[in-house]
Amino acid sequence: MSRSGKALFVAVPLALLLLLAFIPAAHATPPPNELDLTITGSIDSVSQQTYTQSGGVVVSAYILGEPVDTSTAVFTESLSASVAADGLTTTGTATFSLSGNFLDTGTSFTIGDTITIDGAIPAESFPLGCTTCTSQVPGFFVGTGALGGWDLESAFLNPFGGPVVWASTDGSVVIVFSYTAATIDWQNVQSTGSLSGTLGATLVSGSFTETTNAHEDLRAGTETESGTLTFLGMTPSCVPLDATCVSLDASGPYSGTSTIPSSSTVDCSAPTGLPEGTCTETGFNSIGEFTLDPGTLITGTYGPLAWAVPALSFSGPATATVSQGVSGVPQFGTGAIAPVAMGLALLLLLRKGGLGARARD
Repeated sequence: MSRSGKALFVAVPLALLLLLAFIPAAHATPPPNELDLTITGSIDSVSQQTYTQSGGVVVSAYILGEPVDTSTAVFTESLSASVAADGLTTTGTATFSLSGNFLDTGTSFTIGDTITIDGAIPAESFPLGCTTCTSQVPGFFVGTGALGGWDLESAFLNPFGGPVVWASTDGSVVIVFSYTAATIDWQNVQSTGSLSGTLGATLVSGSFTETTNAHEDLRAGTETESGTLTFLGMTPSCVPLDATCVSLDASGPYSGTSTIPSSSTVDCSAPTGLPEGTCTETGFNSIGEFTLDPGTLITGTYGPLAWAVPALSFSGPATATVSQGVSGVPQFGTGAIAPVAMGLALLLLLRKGGLGARARD
């Protein structure tokens, strides 16, 4: 064996070892790529809504213009109402009973009614700024009882226990009271908006749609929500990922929680013609997580999303990792194929003695 032949014999296995060291393990998935986005959106429409409200402590009340001594007042109330899937038709039932003494005369009284709700005065209508509106959120429930017509302020207009106002349409009965429980169940709330940010070093942008179902506790000022989030029209249409390219257009479930902040609120009593302190516009703060699939798996979190006052639009960050393929299915970039094939070819050649035999000539 010549010196040059021996050197070649040693170098070939060493080269093979070095090559194999850089071959990805067959079970490893590519490292995730970070997607950093800013989300900006607003509510487009609301659909079915269910309202409940109960309990109450009288703050002030007037019967035929006579003030009620609130220290003697015994008051109960309940409300159950819904907005149909068309986003407009509002129905339900409310009841109340109030007894006590008049402040000026000390005379006792008892009054009550059962009210059939058959309409609403909206707090907000959609699409925003509409003249021909397709859905709404009730600010007041409108109905009729034995005492005549009624306007019943929704707890939606004053969270954290109120107070709210229930009044007969002729002004003969006005009751201002706090509530002890109030909830809203929202179904198929539609939101849309824009996305912009980076995937690694690549600038990306696009739009999103969101369908939400939620349960809101107005007394506590909290909400839990879930639904479907969709990224669409993302550009570039093909972004680099693990030696190949993928689309960021994807759809999947999301879930989260929101809170009503007690600060940065606006008193809306005067513009709505209500007693001071009975109407409050608030924002919302939201956090959550999402998993978008198939094709491109995008898993991440959003928030805090800061909602404007009133809570109709929002903006905030989202961070995710992006990988190829349906969740749980490992994928390999084409860059791994060449070194694997070359390594196997060299190994086969050595086992046959091909390179080794030549080196020993």
